[in-house]
Amino acid sequence: MLGNLKNILRLSHIRFLSLIERYCKDINISGVSLIIAPHPDDEALGCGGLIARLCAANNPPHVAILTGGGGSLRGWAEIAEVDVIKARRRLTLDSARQLGLPKENIHFLDFEDGSIEARLKTEIDRLGELIDIIKPDNIFVPHSGEGWPDHLAAREIGIELAPPSTVVWEYCVWMWYYNVWNLDWKNAYVLRMSSKELNSKLQAVDAYVKPLSSCGKPWSGILPKLFIKANTSKSELYFIHRAPINFPVGGNTSVIYHG
Repeated sequence: MLGNLKNILRLSHIRFLSLIERYCKDINISGVSLIIAPHPDDEALGCGGLIARLCAANNPPHVAILTGGGGSLRGWAEIAEVDVIKARRRLTLDSARQLGLPKENIHFLDFEDGSIEARLKTEIDRLGELIDIIKPDNIFVPHSGEGWPDHLAAREIGIELAPPSTVVWEYCVWMWYYNVWNLDWKNAYVLRMSSKELNSKLQAVDAYVKPLSSCGKPWSGILPKLFIKANTSKSELYFIHRAPINFPVGGNTSVIYHG
């Protein structure tokens, strides 16, 4: 009974956000971009349409995947986590091909799944070095309402490492599912996907969620149907967390720094 009520609220939340999105400004990204994904699949679920658009414009983003996602089958199968990680990295490359993302733009780090908040210094340094090398104009981190500790820790680390001149964006993966209603709509932007972009994203998500492990479960774990529904709509929602004063974002809009 309680589960049904939660799903009703989640569906209402998804529909409400879809309605509000119609009035949001269009996102317009230029320069070098870095998407920080806590796990392999977060980049496709939250930013697949954006990745497809940037790749089609010959401006592919970089994607840093912090963990190998080795914990996705914990408690379900006697499969070594190292084998789960290998499989999920293969799926990442398969997914990236659907979006047109070159494999050299994918950067795998070695944070432990479920323990990003432990803030392993070696891996934070590696991410910091990557940022120093690519000098991103935009960094995308998970939204503050994501709920999962790994997502929130990835967000905090990305914000801390972002250079002052970099625009920091928040993208949504689990926020939809956690019934987060108090959102910063004045700084919300939406990517309205073309049919080609949406098709590329759907194929990229399928590359993660459809392949099955030897135990019969998807390598990415069993994701709720409403969660998949929310992340495969015709638009993607983004929020500016921080932008330099008078930095033009989303067409002719100027954004004052906040964070």
